[in-house]
Amino acid sequence: MEDAKREANFLNRTFLCLPKSYLKIRIRKLEREWGFAIEDGANHYTVLHNEFPSYTLFRSVLAHELIHQWQYYHKFSGMHDKIFFTWRKPFGKLGYRIEKEY
Repeated sequence: MEDAKREANFLNRTFLCLPKSYLKIRIRKLEREWGFAIEDGANHYTVLHNEFPSYTLFRSVLAHELIHQWQYYHKFSGMHDKIFFTWRKPFGKLGYRIEKEY
């Protein structure tokens, strides 16, 4: 959990500039995915699987889900569209792989 918070804060300071209310993270066992972002009214949070095969995958999944939080904050669709993928290059420069699905 501490790694997730540290990475989320780094990504937020470096790229996203979101209010802290968009940086809430929950860790739990997930069956079919590595993570997902929730927008439920005024409640925003990211859910991540409790185990990852590599730290690189963990960082990239977290970055992917925080991009969705950025989309929600700016009232975009939250889809994997052109706006979502504008983040691929800046995040990629720091070693994050922004893919459509994980």
